[in-house]
Amino acid sequence: MDARRLRYFVTVAQLGSFSAAARRLHIAQPALSRQVKALESMLGVALLVRDARGVSLTHEGEELLAHAVHVLEQLDMLPRLVGPKSLRIAGRVVVGLPTSAGAVIAVPLLRTAIERFPNVRIHLIESLSGYLQEWIESGRLDLAVVYDPKPNPGIRIDPILVEDLWLVGAPQSLPPGLEVLPLQELARFPLVVPGASHSHRRLLEGMALSHGVRLNIRAEVDSLTILKRMAADAGVFSILAHGAVQAELKAGTLRAARLVEPVLSRTVALASSLSRGDNQACHAIAKLTLEVARGMVAAGTWRGRPEAKGADT
Repeated sequence: MDARRLRYFVTVAQLGSFSAAARRLHIAQPALSRQVKALESMLGVALLVRDARGVSLTHEGEELLAHAVHVLEQLDMLPRLVGPKSLRIAGRVVVGLPTSAGAVIAVPLLRTAIERFPNVRIHLIESLSGYLQEWIESGRLDLAVVYDPKPNPGIRIDPILVEDLWLVGAPQSLPPGLEVLPLQELARFPLVVPGASHSHRRLLEGMALSHGVRLNIRAEVDSLTILKRMAADAGVFSILAHGAVQAELKAGTLRAARLVEPVLSRTVALASSLSRGDNQACHAIAKLTLEVARGMVAAGTWRGRPEAKGADT
């Protein structure tokens, strides 16, 4: 039995199409068809019925598929059973990142994960923090970095840091030497901010309301890239975390003043699904995410105050 032919057959059967399977396997469709026919000839039975809509399984094909999937899983497991520990950890881990956190941690996390766990494939999804927590709770994600997470019995919360929010704008738009800005003075700055579903928009409005500050919101934009471009070019300002604009601050295309009196801050944490994420690969990537993130905080590349380590369930 040729394991490669078996894998080709399983892929065609699962996708229901030779053309789709050929794309998935990165093989020419005629060559794929020949390999499946060779498998049928060796077994002496027809495995697939081909028609204009694709392919369907014969009775013999259904029986082979049920066993073949298990056999291939066992073959794939062999290197992990006898190889180095890092190679034994394998699987797919779906990780959610808010856009501003992704600007800081996405590349270091992926680079380290690829080096340390070559048999783990990470699927990274970028979205708003509120959506990410909903997706963790519904089982769509294994892990997610979230802001000010809400307690839930189905998820584990590991704090990473507390980061402050800053007023950001073009260098010439902020008074020279301005490093902090009392919240009461924020009313005089025209703002472009994320929509109402965004966590730090709710934080900003809650603080402004409780301190009697009327915000001058000129537009709502749910795109970090556009927020930064508007702040740099359009004579308006935005409220962002330091990590989201650190590259622009270093390049001199933006300046920032930390909001104070009161300080506007949010907790950044890693949320892990206690059901979907309960496997070696998810545990390894969760641990690695905390290691990379906390290392960046300690090194000052993710600006904020370290949060007490622990977990709530």
